[in-house]
Formats: sequence, structure tokens, C-alpha cells
Amino acid sequence: MIKFLFLCLCIIPTVVLAANDEFYDTSTIQEVESIYWLNQKQDSAIVYARWENFKLIKNFIDTVVLTATTTKNPVNLESADILLLMSPNQNELFKVYFTDGFITINGQSYTADSAVISKFRGINNSRIVKGDSIIPKALKRAFKSNS
Repeated sequence: MIKFLFLCLCIIPTVVLAANDEFYDTSTIQEVESIYWLNQKQDSAIVYARWENFKLIKNFIDTVVLTATTTKNPVNLESADILLLMSPNQNELFKVYFTDGFITINGQSYTADSAVISKFRGINNSRIVKGDSIIPKALKRAFKSNS
């Protein structure tokens, strides 16, 4: 019985989310090499890769998915910020939606700190104002290499 409990405690924390051929575990977030934070039209994006904010966003998503409670109530994603977590070869690993108080992956919503989401949105908006967005042509090229 003790061996069974030990086995469950070792396996369950690593298997957090499995749906639609997409699998999230503690090592998945480590595979992410870039994050595309899409604008509302989804025709341009701010790209995060390798720097401090990239690591902070990755760690925030990972922590929320692994530790936060899930909600059974549907979360309205119409005004959500969309982040595409991409692998080294530009394959989309996950689409993450940021809304006030929640992040959603594969249809599962997790409660998240609104202040942290607001902070990340502020950073993203300041980068947009600076003109850091990649143009639609570059965004299409990035995703075409994904196909």
C-alpha cells in the first residue's frame, strides 16, 4: 500500500493536463523557446524569448497550472489575451488565454492572480507602444514554418 501511495505521489504531480493530443507536465514549459503574445486581431504579436519577462511569464503559467485551483464555471475568452507557447522548431505547444483572474489552457481554466496578469499586460502594452510588435508578414512566416 505504501509503495502504491508513493507511486501515485510521484506520477500525479507530473501529469497535470492531458487533452486533444496536447500534454502538459512540468517539463513541457521547459521546451518553450518563444512566446507570441498576439494582439486582438491576431495579425501581429510581441515575441518573448530568453529574457527576464519571458522567464517570468513561463514560470507564472507553470506555477498556476501546477498549483492553482480550477474553475468549473466557463470563462469568457472573447476579450482574452492569447499567448502561443512555441517549441524550438516553431511548433505550437499550447495556446494560453489570459483573462482577469484566470489563465486557460486546453479549455481548462485556472484561477490566477489578477495583479500579476495585469502587470504582464502592462509590460506587453508598453512594448506595443514602443513599436516592438512583429509585423503581420513576419508573424505569418513564423507560423508557416510551423506547418
